[in-house]
Amino acid sequence: MVAHRLAFIAAALTLIAGCTAVSARRQFLPPPAGDSRVGTVPSRADPAIAPGPPAEPRHRDASRAVEAAAALVGSRRVVVDGVDYGAGCAALVRAAFDHAGRPLPASVRDAPALHALAASRGALRPPARAAPGDVIFLADRPGGPPAHVGLVARVDADGTAVALHRVARGVMRLRLNVGQPSRLTDPATGRRLNDALAIGGTTVPAGDLVVDVAGLL
Repeated sequence: MVAHRLAFIAAALTLIAGCTAVSARRQFLPPPAGDSRVGTVPSRADPAIAPGPPAEPRHRDASRAVEAAAALVGSRRVVVDGVDYGAGCAALVRAAFDHAGRPLPASVRDAPALHALAASRGALRPPARAAPGDVIFLADRPGGPPAHVGLVARVDADGTAVALHRVARGVMRLRLNVGQPSRLTDPATGRRLNDALAIGGTTVPAGDLVVDVAGLL
């Protein structure tokens, strides 16, 4: 049991620290097993991008955005439809929105600017109401301002959201559950609720860092 816990802690993600490409003093640990399969491209059977019945226009846009971002899992470069969007977590969101035919303003190039845009459009909503295609904002520390941004790929029945987030290691999947932010796993089933993020030498469940979600599609 002790060995298992040590292995799990050793696999904690240093995702938030690597949202931008500048990280001279940061160390990045390998991702956990399971959904954070860095280095692999999801198949069409991936539940985040699995085909379904015809959707409403908004849902079609969300599906196209998620599909574009999910295809980049494991990649350091954010290149969609032949366009290189550069580094940083906001680049992934901009690329996904462009692919969906809903481009963001050219001035929106980081998480704070995207959060301000969402606020100006009245698009912010409680994190517990996240849906696929929503933009999710995270802080550098619990209670901090929005500093990082990802795209919600799916929301499981237990409220766990799987977000696509571009970090220094590349595009990765990140599990977060704002309903149970302080738990890494469900004590009854052992199912992972939150990925663990190593921030300033401390392990923090990802759900503790969620600031807002926004429906911009």
